[in-house]
Amino acid sequence: MVRIDSAFRDIAEKGYALCSLGDASVREMESIALQLMRVDPRNMGSYNGRGGVVRATIEDSNFVDSAAGAPKELTIQFHNEMAYAVEFPKYVTFGMVKQADQDGTTTLADNVLVQQKLSAALLEKFRHLGVQYIRFLHDESEQNAPDFYNSWQGAFQTTSMEEALKKGNNEANFSILKKHDERRMKHILWCPVFHKHPTFGELFFNSVLNRHGSWLDGHSVFGHMDVKERPYHCTWGDGTEFSSSELTEIRRAYAESTEYLRLNPGDVLVLDNLRVVHGRTPYTGSRLLGLLLSDMVSREACEPPKAFAELLENDD
Repeated sequence: MVRIDSAFRDIAEKGYALCSLGDASVREMESIALQLMRVDPRNMGSYNGRGGVVRATIEDSNFVDSAAGAPKELTIQFHNEMAYAVEFPKYVTFGMVKQADQDGTTTLADNVLVQQKLSAALLEKFRHLGVQYIRFLHDESEQNAPDFYNSWQGAFQTTSMEEALKKGNNEANFSILKKHDERRMKHILWCPVFHKHPTFGELFFNSVLNRHGSWLDGHSVFGHMDVKERPYHCTWGDGTEFSSSELTEIRRAYAESTEYLRLNPGDVLVLDNLRVVHGRTPYTGSRLLGLLLSDMVSREACEPPKAFAELLENDD
């Protein structure tokens, strides 16, 4: 039996709640998730067309497969869900349907602690510059190519290049979409790296480690490519690369704040997405973990650094 009041208290105090339902159906897990996220099913966020990849739904529920686009042999680096978007979910729920044969441990870190471990100089640089999130998109016809990761059709939920360019080139959203080479489109989004939490105030809120090209180190194909040419990459908001010392500092802050949770089938994990980042360790065997988004939070008004503002103007 799930103690809803206790779960609400955990979310308020720790930023997450873990409910073990045992032999529960996906729909039963969804029902508990909706209660804990305090959301009406009609007002839930939609992942496809907003997120980094296209995700399939699980059974007859609103859960989508969290594994899409994430090679099981690699660590999923810490990130706040959809931190690169103009709208992102207030809460995120994971429902474990089938756990891996080995490992596949969920990792969490509290942004309150992470931010305390980062230097004042690095935090100020993030405030001043923000981040450019970059992704390279193939045509859907190349989905069987070894270096295919995502298509512009899937990313923008259209088969029309004209419509994709219209969606991808949006000055109000700090978004640029253009041809990169003979096979790929390049999509660039500028984003701030802080958001105001209703309880904790300004919090470090980002997908830097999960979008930096280095997260694909060790991949059989992408690991051999230049880090700046991999399917995902990110830079400082003015286009300069993160230094090795900056990445080391960020990784250390997360590592020192990490909590490990190995979820069992029937476990429902609800996260305050504005406070808690998530990731997972590599795994072997098959694994099915559902992802469910709550209602969406709109990004506050913000301005990019001069270098990116000029890039937007020159792209018109």
